[in-house]
Amino acid sequence: MKYLKKSLIGKEPYYSKEISSGIILNANESAFETPKEIIELVKKELDKVDLRRYPDTDNTLIRESIANAYGLDITNVTIGVGSDQLLDCIFKSLIDDEHIVSCNPTFSMYKEYASFTNGKFIDIDFKDDINFEFDTEKIIEAIKKYNPKLVIICSPNNPTGSAIERSNLEKIIIAANEINSVVLLDEAYSEFHETNYDLIKKYDNLFVLKTFSKAYALAGIRLGYMIACKDLIDTINVVKPPYNMSRLSSIIASIAIKNKNLYDENIKKIINLKNELFDDLQKLGLKPVKSYSNFIFLKLNDKIFDYLIENKIYIRRLKYKNEFWHRITVGTKEENDILIAKLKDSIM
Repeated sequence: MKYLKKSLIGKEPYYSKEISSGIILNANESAFETPKEIIELVKKELDKVDLRRYPDTDNTLIRESIANAYGLDITNVTIGVGSDQLLDCIFKSLIDDEHIVSCNPTFSMYKEYASFTNGKFIDIDFKDDINFEFDTEKIIEAIKKYNPKLVIICSPNNPTGSAIERSNLEKIIIAANEINSVVLLDEAYSEFHETNYDLIKKYDNLFVLKTFSKAYALAGIRLGYMIACKDLIDTINVVKPPYNMSRLSSIIASIAIKNKNLYDENIKKIINLKNELFDDLQKLGLKPVKSYSNFIFLKLNDKIFDYLIENKIYIRRLKYKNEFWHRITVGTKEENDILIAKLKDSIM
C-alpha cells in the first residue's frame, strides 16, 4: 500500500471471511429469520420502486417512520449505512486530535474510527471481570480530567452484555454537558433490554445510535439510525454522504419499524434462549457473564475454541487484558443444544 497516507500507515484492510455453513454464532445476528409477514409486505412494495432514479437523499420515508415510532420529529433522526457509517460521521464531525472516553472492553470499531481522526482514546475499566458493571465514578473522573469531546457508552455493552442503569447514565450525560462534551449512547441491542432514547428530549448533548441489524433480523439491508436533538443531527449530516441509503433498504426498514410488534415474540424467545444457555454454560462449570443482550461473554481455553471450530461451530474470540475471551451469540434451541453438547465433549 505505497500510496497510503502517513496517518494510516500500519493499518490493514478489514476482512471478514463469509461463513455459509455450520452453526454461526459469531456476529450477534438474530437467531430467527425476518418475519414472513414483513417479507410479504416488502414484496407488495417492490413493484412500485423505480430503480432508475437515485434514492431520496434526505431519506424521508424511513426517517418519518422512525420518528413516528418514537414520537419524535423527523429532524431528530438521521440514517446511515449500518451504524458504522454513522460512527464514521460522528468522528469526522466532532473529533480532531481530541480525547474520547469509553469503557474497556467495548465495541472495537470505536477505536478504529478514533484513530482516523487522531482521537486520543481513554479506556475506563469496568468495576470487575465478573459482572462487568459500569464504573460511573471513574467515567466521570475521566471526563473531568481529560476534558473529552466525546464519551461513548454502549448499553447493553458489546461484548460483555452488561447494561448501565439509567440514573448513572444521566450522571455521565450531566458531567459531559458541564464541559461541553457529547455523549454517544450505542443502543444496538436495546430491544433485548431497555432503551433510554427519550433522554434526547432532556439533554441536547446526547446521541442515541440504533440499528436494524440485531433484533429486527435485517443485518443484510445495512441500515442504522441516529436519534438526537436537531443541532446534533445537523452536525452529523454535514459529513454524511448524499444518497447514502438505497430505496430498497429504506422501504424494508420502514415496513419493519411500522410493524415492530411482529418482532415481539421472537425477541422474547431470544431472551428466554439466552437465559437457558446461560444456565447450561454454568452447569458445565463455565463462568458466563450475566447478559442483557442476545449474546454471552465468557472465557474458554484454546483447546475448547479449536474443538468448536473443528465441528463448524463459530463464535467470536477477542483479546482482553492479554487473555482470550469469547462472545457467543444466542442461537436457536437446536443450535444452542449442539453447542452445549460439543462444549461438554471438549471439557470431559
